[in-house]
Amino acid sequence: MAQLAKGGFEIMDWQEKPAGAPGGPKVTRATVKQKFTGDIKGAGTTEYVMVYRPDKTAQYSGVQIIKGSVGSRKGSFALRLRGYYDGKRAMTRWEVVPGAGRGALKGLTGKGGFGAPMGDKGTYTLTYELTD
Repeated sequence: MAQLAKGGFEIMDWQEKPAGAPGGPKVTRATVKQKFTGDIKGAGTTEYVMVYRPDKTAQYSGVQIIKGSVGSRKGSFALRLRGYYDGKRAMTRWEVVPGAGRGALKGLTGKGGFGAPMGDKGTYTLTYELTD
């Protein structure tokens, strides 16, 4: 039976470096560390690849590993992310990577997303199922 996890996160660290080809569009790689609260509790680390447009908007994709708990179950899991930044707010869709859960989160599946205005805080949702 599907359950809904929701809560907030805070960005604890953001390290972004150029990654594109000379003369091409602005491309960067970023490593981002977050603290999650709410129904997901723990620490997340994301590896992003971002493409910026001249109007300061961007599209990005990445993989996030969260170590902590979902509800009462503890472990770790991976999320595949895709999103965009409109110049004021980042909107991201995420999906649990099947088979990547560890510990009591081994059977985790689900989809959701998060939103974050310019700054270091945002909110998330994850509709998920856990198999034993």
